Amino acid sequence: MMRISFLLLAVLLFLAACVPLRAVKYLIPDLGDSAKFENVTIEKSVTPFHFKYNYPNPTYASLKTQLDTSLKNSKTNVFLVIKNDSIIYQYLSEGTTLKARQPSFSMSKSFVGTLVGIAIDKGAIQSTNELVIKYLPELAKNDERFNRLTIQQVLDMRSGFRFTERSFNPFSKITRSYYGADLKKMVGKLTMKHEPGKVFEYQSINTQVLAFILEKATGKPLQWLMQEWLWKPLGAESDALWSLDDEDHIKAFCCLNATALDFAKIGRLYLKDGNWEGKQLVSKKWVTATSNPDTLTKYRYKNQFWATRDFRYFKDSLSAVNQLQKDGLNYPVERSPDGRYFYANKVYDYKAQGMFHQSVYINPQNKVIVVRLGDRQKKLNFHGFIQQIGRSIR
Repeated sequence: MMRISFLLLAVLLFLAACVPLRAVKYLIPDLGDSAKFENVTIEKSVTPFHFKYNYPNPTYASLKTQLDTSLKNSKTNVFLVIKNDSIIYQYLSEGTTLKARQPSFSMSKSFVGTLVGIAIDKGAIQSTNELVIKYLPELAKNDERFNRLTIQQVLDMRSGFRFTERSFNPFSKITRSYYGADLKKMVGKLTMKHEPGKVFEYQSINTQVLAFILEKATGKPLQWLMQEWLWKPLGAESDALWSLDDEDHIKAFCCLNATALDFAKIGRLYLKDGNWEGKQLVSKKWVTATSNPDTLTKYRYKNQFWATRDFRYFKDSLSAVNQLQKDGLNYPVERSPDGRYFYANKVYDYKAQGMFHQSVYINPQNKVIVVRLGDRQKKLNFHGFIQQIGRSIR
């Protein structure tokens, strides 16, 4: 009897350590996930940058009234509006401070994309047109289409990987990757379902591929690149935590935990065309390629940043095509579930975006950054709400 009990205990302990069991136990990601994983520290800057504090600001009294009302009961922990380096609005939930670390979820992808741009500036990577297999040659045997896959296609989520992003199955690849499976091994087994460059499909594994390319190209771990190329140079006021898988690989596609003020600095870097207090951290060319309005509008996603979306609807496809021609635009016409045809209006604003509507929104026209961090909720459509706020501030 004791032997059976011992074996049963051993089996239970073994299963408790397994990724699927962790997925079943925790079920859905939440704001406290950094405490469930091993993390590596990304050290803060010795010369921190501070946004000016200009709140409350009588010029934006109506904005304050609108946001105070809208954000109530929206499960928002932090909401910041920054214009011309000044905080003009601040919302903090009860018990939250600006020094509290918050999860980024997929906002971390935009930091990884920026690191690729810096690696190109430094010559560690020659061009985004280079093949992925130059850095990860082991993938060539998996599918002959890897012989045509470029870094740019991975950056833009047009890789064609066979990888399902949305799944609540505890055995799915996305769930296993989040809850600690060996990401290096998972990347090494990737195959293709589409010809590279043909289909946009949001897949977190793309960012993990970029992370391993960065490490191979530079000979440095991702946490060092983040700390030395971005976090410290951006004047981070606080240490960040970046979660690891069970084999101590950074979960690059998610899981960077930091303060709202430090997340906001990636927005400021792009507003300043990659220049930070006189030092060019990433080239203006990279920022321009990332934020080009026509590219954002047409492709929705560029270099690990999301475009905002505005649509113009028509009763039939011909009307949409005719209007596109009148406007001199070359954007795709799509069909909505209700049968209407539409195309995206030209946009200038874009964002780093994560699950539960974590956002760093960037509006180059109005010189505005909006940061929203918080939990899942149904009260507000934050995608539209944040861009409406960002576009209204002059």
